[in-house]
Amino acid sequence: RHAPTKLDCVMADLFRSTGRPFVVVANKLDKLKKSEIEPNLARIRETLALDESAALIPFSAEKGIGKAELLAAIGDGCGK
Repeated sequence: RHAPTKLDCVMADLFRSTGRPFVVVANKLDKLKKSEIEPNLARIRETLALDESAALIPFSAEKGIGKAELLAAIGDGCGK
């Protein structure tokens, strides 16, 4: 529902500078209408300067959405 903060941008830059793969988890997916999901994910990608290969997982802890994808990404070592 909200654009990434300046601190989110700093953290993304820090992770990117390591050269290691990382995953961005967009939590609180259940707070969005279905029509709001893709525009919000695009805004996150743009604000954090994530290319299309970067892992961005929409997630809802309340509904369990994205849990399998996140666990798979962790198990894969974030795409090595």
